[in-house]
Amino acid sequence: MTEPTQPDWAVLLKFGTRAHLEQFREDGLLYMNPQAYFSKLEDDLVRKDRFEGTDKIFQPNDLKHLTIESNVDGKKIVIKPSDMAGPLRISMGKSACNVYCMFSVTRPMIGDAIDKRNQAFGDSFAIVLNTQEFLARVCSAAETAHFTCEYRLVEYYDPNVHSGETGPFRKPSTFAYQNEFRLTVSPGSTSPLKLTIGSLLDITTPIHLLSDINDIVDFGEESARQAGLAR
Repeated sequence: MTEPTQPDWAVLLKFGTRAHLEQFREDGLLYMNPQAYFSKLEDDLVRKDRFEGTDKIFQPNDLKHLTIESNVDGKKIVIKPSDMAGPLRISMGKSACNVYCMFSVTRPMIGDAIDKRNQAFGDSFAIVLNTQEFLARVCSAAETAHFTCEYRLVEYYDPNVHSGETGPFRKPSTFAYQNEFRLTVSPGSTSPLKLTIGSLLDITTPIHLLSDINDIVDFGEESARQAGLAR
């Protein structure tokens, strides 16, 4: 189990349909899609990310040229940076994994703390009341199933500027409003995985309407610390 550096506290929330959140609370069911799944979505603007599944990207201006060699006749084609339509995406399969996504609060938030674009994830939400215990249960269940468990806050980068590592814990800054906390298990499967960790009724809130979240949830510093310590 990998435990990367986290802020002093992080409150985790899960958005979704009421039916799915009932399974999450009552059975501890985590439905984990392959990372590459999110790059193939067509009409889902809040989930579709063409950079998902990549390990590195390189901006055209950071390359001298790109050479492509045919495996049929051996001919080489040299592409100049000025001819590239966007960053070069490289996937080496190193980070293939299945992922579970949650919303995180890592600082006191006042007013409309949750961006309304997140309502596209479903009509309901639940809050994890004990972050440490939740993560321990997830990773214990993953290890029992012979997976490696990792988790951390997603880092956001400017896809028009960034060159270098990407991987499952980095996403374009257009998704920054999602404040994502991501859990992964590997080796990855090309199909969704269902990881069941047992009842979470003791460490989660009842299910509420997501449209009411900014009216009924207080993310002031004291309440946030009481709700979920990251370490």
